[in-house]
Amino acid sequence: MLVKFTVENYLSLKNRTSIDLTATSLTELRSSNLHATPLKNLSLLKSMVIYGANSNGKSNLFKAINFARKFIINSSKDSQSDEPIEIQPFCLSTETMDQPSFFELVFIHDTIKYRYGFEVDDEQIQKEWLYVTTKNKEQLLFERDFQEITITKKFDAASSNLTTITRKNALFISVCAQFNIPTGMAILKALNGIQYVSGLQDRFTVNFTIDMMDDPVKKKYIDNFIAGADLGFTETKVERFKLTEEILEKGKVPKEIRKLILESDEENVVVSTKHIVYDENNEEVDNIYFNLFVNESLGTGKYVALSGPIIDTLLHGKTLIIDEFDAQLHPHLSKSIIELFNSKENNPHGAQLIFASHNSALINPKRKLFRRDQIIIAEKDKYGVTTVESLYDKKVRKDASFEKDYLEGKYDGLPDLEIGKELRLFGDGE
Repeated sequence: MLVKFTVENYLSLKNRTSIDLTATSLTELRSSNLHATPLKNLSLLKSMVIYGANSNGKSNLFKAINFARKFIINSSKDSQSDEPIEIQPFCLSTETMDQPSFFELVFIHDTIKYRYGFEVDDEQIQKEWLYVTTKNKEQLLFERDFQEITITKKFDAASSNLTTITRKNALFISVCAQFNIPTGMAILKALNGIQYVSGLQDRFTVNFTIDMMDDPVKKKYIDNFIAGADLGFTETKVERFKLTEEILEKGKVPKEIRKLILESDEENVVVSTKHIVYDENNEEVDNIYFNLFVNESLGTGKYVALSGPIIDTLLHGKTLIIDEFDAQLHPHLSKSIIELFNSKENNPHGAQLIFASHNSALINPKRKLFRRDQIIIAEKDKYGVTTVESLYDKKVRKDASFEKDYLEGKYDGLPDLEIGKELRLFGDGE
């Protein structure tokens, strides 16, 4: 479970910026929207929504989390040994363009709270640290200053043999995991529980869901999720097949391309949706299957594609980050997904949903979906610097009209539009 993420000097996030899923002292929606962790006096938010104008930096915050996660998991691999680190510091200021980027994650794994972070430029790790909290006291496990790695007695003793073989562009914790050091493996397992997906039907999301459908138990969860959305069908079917010479010949595929396709080991996959066929008396007489990504709407395709990561996250208490969450989705579907995460019955393991949205209706107080510490506003100043702040941090009152006030610009995070005002799209009209 993610507790807090902090980043500095990455893309538009020039200054130290955090999102904190620690529940504040707010009294509203405590029974539904909070998950009590195994740690004393620590409850976490089950969901968080980030608002802001286009190009205000919402996606950059998600990219920062995804970069940190992937770099921790992959930096020790041999394939990365000679490659520069793909870091992108804030480049609109001479203060930062040559400085390292800072990343830190606080998370809980197997009832243990960790704080892990690093500073990195495009060539090397400059600093790295790991702390653990036991009995409400934080203790250092190791720290790094360039290639000087200091291990305390609290860390795995066997890791001392790995300090001299850790490359300057590899994280020590990744090396520890590679060599089966228990704490390193635990941390990588925890970070594998943080998943980022694009809300625009990226191929990874589609493939992830299709693979889940191969498991009859998981497919049942997915079909239940789909059935509850009233999309006109209640079941899906996955068919895998290899293209044959006969199929390609009928499709009039050129011989040269045919040869390449037939030599490939790739499987072709079709996801179909089951529909009922009725007779003239509206009696059910048959079933017919439609290709999900050909015959169904974009919104339906997206909802089905997201079903895999959503179900997986809920089943295992993971953290799911979705950019462009409600693009192409009906507002009622978006609301239903949020309610799944905020539910005691459907989210017993404390799974978390963090997403970006432009749908202000989700924060209408009448819907009772979010607390003030769950609503984040991303703003960007004239120097290109993104800041994020919750409505709780902004001291917004409990009885405020969140949606109305947001649309009126009281919380910032709205585009300053000139189209239709002073802007003359076609010059002076001559």
